[in-house]
Amino acid sequence: MQRYIIRRLVLMIPSILVITVVTFGLLRIMPGDFIVAQMSEARGVDEEQVEIWRAELGLDEPAPVQYFKWLGGIVTGDWGTSFWLNQPVLDVIGRAAPISLQLGLMSVFIAILIAIPVGVSSAVFQNTWLDYVGRSISISGLSIPNFFLATLVIIYGAQWFGWFPPQTYQSFFSNPWGNIQQFLPGAIVLGATLSAQNMRMIRTTMLETQREDYVRTARAKGLNEMNVIFKHAFRNALIPVVTLLGFQIASTIGGSVIVETVFGMNGVGRTYVDAVLQRDYPLVQGILLVLVTATLVGNLVVDITYSWLDPRIRYA
Repeated sequence: MQRYIIRRLVLMIPSILVITVVTFGLLRIMPGDFIVAQMSEARGVDEEQVEIWRAELGLDEPAPVQYFKWLGGIVTGDWGTSFWLNQPVLDVIGRAAPISLQLGLMSVFIAILIAIPVGVSSAVFQNTWLDYVGRSISISGLSIPNFFLATLVIIYGAQWFGWFPPQTYQSFFSNPWGNIQQFLPGAIVLGATLSAQNMRMIRTTMLETQREDYVRTARAKGLNEMNVIFKHAFRNALIPVVTLLGFQIASTIGGSVIVETVFGMNGVGRTYVDAVLQRDYPLVQGILLVLVTATLVGNLVVDITYSWLDPRIRYA
């Protein structure tokens, strides 16, 4: 197992390098740069002054030179300075990452709390009213957009309860109640969609697993039905669900732009979109590097979890 983990970690390096090259190239292909984005509303700007600003930011150098300078800074711990915020990229990411991480983990936790009982019940009691209710819930969760749910929470929370989410970040350690007020509504909104996906996956895999020979044998031996469901069927049915959860955690942390915007949270997703609009190359590249690395590490954790769920899986 240790050799497998080390090999996977080493193989992450070329994957990350390829993604950084692609990202760097796509950013440069986009029309305009940071100077153009800032000067879009200006009139009569001196071209010589624009070139001076571009030289100060290093945008006048050839793209390969810019890339290797940025890559060298990554290796030495200098991720550059944000053009837009005029702050070190690592400081900006360090402020935004805990917000998105907490929001993502809370939403996945809520999704699991909803999806497991509903999905298992829907599979065990197939074609009963429980199954129909579970499938209706999952279809509703997949059909209703996040921005619509988030808007409803804001509108009816203010109208019925006089509640508004805090507009500045509240740390859990300094203000636990304020932190929960700010994060829980957004986590529920995100968790509703995630739970719908997991419900359908759990139901499908449970139905397939219950038809396996070892489950039939366990029932034929007279084992308790709860033991058959959770010790034999459910554990093996979790493998595709774990794969989906690994993808959901990474995508939720980086992609919760709408929820972060509606609830006033300056997380990674919202910061990333703003940086793209401002053509803030160092910040965009830094955020993408963090998200790609987190996704690759998450995939490794998912693969390792397989061997724990199913003893037949071994990594040489």
